[in-house]
Amino acid sequence: MEAIRNFFKVFFSSVAAQALSFALAPVLSRLFLPEDFGLAGLYLGILSLLSVISTGKYEQAIMLPRKDMDAARLFWLVMLITLTVALITALAACLFNTPVTLLSGNEKLGPWLYLLPVSLLLHGIYQGSVFFANRRKRFGLMGKGTLVQYGTLNLARVAAGWGKTGFNGLIAGHLLAQFTSAVFVFRGVAKELKTHSNHLSFHSIWEQARIYLQYPRYNMLLSFTNNLSGSLPVFLFTWGFSPEVAGLYAFGYAFVFRPLSLFSQATSQVLSQKIIQDHQNGRNIYQPLKKLAVRFFIAGLPVFAILGLVAPALFGFVFSEEYARAGTFLQLLTPYLFIVFIASPLSFVPELFFRQKKAMVIDSIYLVLRFLALWTGIRAGSVYLALALFSGVSMLVVSYNLFWYLSLAKSGGNGHRAADTGPNK
Repeated sequence: MEAIRNFFKVFFSSVAAQALSFALAPVLSRLFLPEDFGLAGLYLGILSLLSVISTGKYEQAIMLPRKDMDAARLFWLVMLITLTVALITALAACLFNTPVTLLSGNEKLGPWLYLLPVSLLLHGIYQGSVFFANRRKRFGLMGKGTLVQYGTLNLARVAAGWGKTGFNGLIAGHLLAQFTSAVFVFRGVAKELKTHSNHLSFHSIWEQARIYLQYPRYNMLLSFTNNLSGSLPVFLFTWGFSPEVAGLYAFGYAFVFRPLSLFSQATSQVLSQKIIQDHQNGRNIYQPLKKLAVRFFIAGLPVFAILGLVAPALFGFVFSEEYARAGTFLQLLTPYLFIVFIASPLSFVPELFFRQKKAMVIDSIYLVLRFLALWTGIRAGSVYLALALFSGVSMLVVSYNLFWYLSLAKSGGNGHRAADTGPNK
């Protein structure tokens, strides 16, 4: 019962945040051009790649130590790595701004590259704070943080678009949302962090870095390839077709994937903590995960079936004819997104059994297959062929992952159990 209550604390905040996003989406589509969404998608794609490196994915390890003191040390490790990567990014933005802008295919990207270090710092603070809050079962704080983030994001974007500012309000809104949510969640856990940060030293932080070395070794590379894989359409469509095509894709994809991602994150944040505890206590986790997957299949099937049928007409009616093509893009992606809806809440399972290496290999193959699918469509001059192939290979790989997650849970990771404080050294 407690797990259900915790889930709904996070889930309803995500629903409220997405309800606001849906309500304002028709307004945003009339305030911004597809090219604006293309530029924002390009910036956020680059940010998603750098943000993985900026934390080393050590924030995910905050959930695992038995002692809160060790979890606090992992938090400060994330802060040190984030600051270092942000400084390197600032230097790179000054030295290589023009080459990166030319390579991207969008000449408007240049000025925004200078703000990447700020985005990275805010991302690190937010991620570290959210995972520490999750560990401390501060689900109410996490839910409010989501509301602050998406409330600020949408209202700032509407204000920037309405004011006809000379800059991209979509990116500016994202930066402001990062700032408000990072400050809000960090302030919520600051007192507990201070309490558990006694005897903090570089040696104690380094010890935690060494214990959880598999996170930068495997999880970071896994997340990097995963984020690159997800951003490939925006990168390649900008370069191979136009910023407008990339913007239409980004708009349509975000319309479904953003709420899907938030729902998955809310589920994983609560579910992963309970599953980790059950696994450490020797309880069976296969049946609960199997039931969860079946329930998601039943709940998602009618929703995604309807979306696949009416997406073009829906987008043309709600967002204007200019965005009807984005609905067609989404129509081609629907089968893949349906499988993601079922599988993504279970994506923490390989980490639970320390099978990140295999997950990284699968994701590397996934990246290559998606690149080949998109490249084939670009060479043929057809964005529709590119997306059809992209959706097909994505659906196959994610389906395999879902089967693997359940197999791991059923077999207990082939008999391997997580150590109390980390992987076997």
